[in-house]
Amino acid sequence: MPKADLVLLHAPSVYDFRKTSIMYGPVSDLVPSSPIFEMYPLGFTTIAEFMERHGLRVRLVNLAVLMLSRRGFDVERAIREMDPVAFGIDLHWAPHAHGSIEIARLCKKYHPNTPVVFGGFTASYFHEELIGYDCVDYVVRGDSTEEPFTRLMFALKRGGSVADIPNLTHKDVSGAIVVNELSWVPDTFNHVKLDYSYSMRSVIRDRDMISALPFKGWLGYPVSASLTCRGCTRSCVTCGGSAAAFRTHYGRNRVAFRDPELLVADIQHISRHIPGPVFVLNDFRQAGGDYVNAFITGLKRIDFRNPIGFEFFTPPSEDFYALLDENLNDYSVEVSAESHDDAVRSVFGKGYTWEALGTSIEQAFKHNCKRFDLYFMTGIPTQTAASVLGTVAAVDELYSRVGDNPQLLPFIGPMAPFLDPGSMVFEDPERYGYTLRARTLEEHRQLLTQPSWKHILNYVPDAMTVDDMVESTYEAAVGINRIKARVGAIDPKTAAATERRVLEAQIAMARIDDIMLHDEPERASLLSAYKREIDALNESTVCEKTELNWPASANLGHVWNNIRLWFRVNLETLFPRLAVVDRRFMEGD
Repeated sequence: MPKADLVLLHAPSVYDFRKTSIMYGPVSDLVPSSPIFEMYPLGFTTIAEFMERHGLRVRLVNLAVLMLSRRGFDVERAIREMDPVAFGIDLHWAPHAHGSIEIARLCKKYHPNTPVVFGGFTASYFHEELIGYDCVDYVVRGDSTEEPFTRLMFALKRGGSVADIPNLTHKDVSGAIVVNELSWVPDTFNHVKLDYSYSMRSVIRDRDMISALPFKGWLGYPVSASLTCRGCTRSCVTCGGSAAAFRTHYGRNRVAFRDPELLVADIQHISRHIPGPVFVLNDFRQAGGDYVNAFITGLKRIDFRNPIGFEFFTPPSEDFYALLDENLNDYSVEVSAESHDDAVRSVFGKGYTWEALGTSIEQAFKHNCKRFDLYFMTGIPTQTAASVLGTVAAVDELYSRVGDNPQLLPFIGPMAPFLDPGSMVFEDPERYGYTLRARTLEEHRQLLTQPSWKHILNYVPDAMTVDDMVESTYEAAVGINRIKARVGAIDPKTAAATERRVLEAQIAMARIDDIMLHDEPERASLLSAYKREIDALNESTVCEKTELNWPASANLGHVWNNIRLWFRVNLETLFPRLAVVDRRFMEGD
């Protein structure tokens, strides 16, 4: 098997989660991954595809999934047996601050002369602190690192200079930190391919099914995502991917949109190999009416039949739903309202009214929307515990408005574990009513090892106590759960199980608080003894995670296309010179 030039490693949130007792609570209930956030960023796929297109060989290893899936998986042995030109580690989201650094330390322990490269939003934000760790050699900054990272890899392979590589933070021979200009910020999102068959090719080529999985349960729920752009036109105050954050920290003053025909081609390619739903991220309406029409009519042209869901930042209009209904076979909608309270939502940065959202939901169902997922968040600016609890009555009224339609699926969860570094609130917490408990990367790393999500939070809101936030989150979740059971959105057994887990979680949080009153080493001993019970409560707390899933099924076309892919990849492995010709012939792209 040919040697990999780059091994991309995805770490768990906390490296030693298998030994450490941590009550993560509902922090990941509303995303597909578990509380250790084993889902790697989409950038892994685009970087790997881009590099391989330019002649490099990349292997993706999701260490977090391997640690979850195989109880005896030896991380150190796996890293010791690798021998790439460089290791790449993502620090895209702040919850990976602990695990990513610990994995980098293991890379250096067994491969002291092999460069370790970091990238991602959080890595970019903390790049000067991050490069100060002995286990970190390079940080590639910004939201579009495929080109500079590829240039870095060729420099490392050939012993070339890195002085002119844009977006790069590194150390010179004296150990001094050098920050190259953040100048690679492409105006379009057309230079990469969202090629999900890359992961499937990796499985075939490397004879390793588990390492390339996006998250632990992906084989049972093969959902995929499609990105419409890099950047954002909105400025939600707690978001590290807002327009303000992109402008201030990642060098992006305008959104880079993906050509709608390329976006359609991405989704068509997904549908050939993957039977699951496709989720279109980053509200494509930001690009304007011509883009919207080209994209949606393009999906009709390819007769796309997988379920497809769309993230929208504001409630769509009836004309827009009519366009979706006319052109799509099976579509769903997701809106994060954050709060039912217009005043709270306005401070957050979303200026539409609750009334406008209700009207939009009515219109969605009028035009055959299959489901409408509606998300609420606790801990946001100016929000009180009473406001959180008021969400329950607002949801009940909303169901009445749509005739108790069970295709409406509301969810609520905490803004946890962290306020996003780089967000407007993180930059000026006092203005928005917060006290930060962590400013530096290292402070965030230390918080992640605390024994419950209440203690992990990097912020304290002024409008309610942390205890009020915890209790109101759980109480509101129970209320919404009961309403969903009443209207038939979930079955009685699921509803009863969720309510029982919430009660058990409340008891566990109180017990952990009592344990925290003890001094070490008794505290550590008590937490260790409580680990099994805590682990059982760390998923599907405020809702059953399967509530997030949209149905899908494979057909003979998926089977045949994947058989063709298997033959093609094996042919490429045996006869590399035929790879380009074979790819064109077998895929017909």
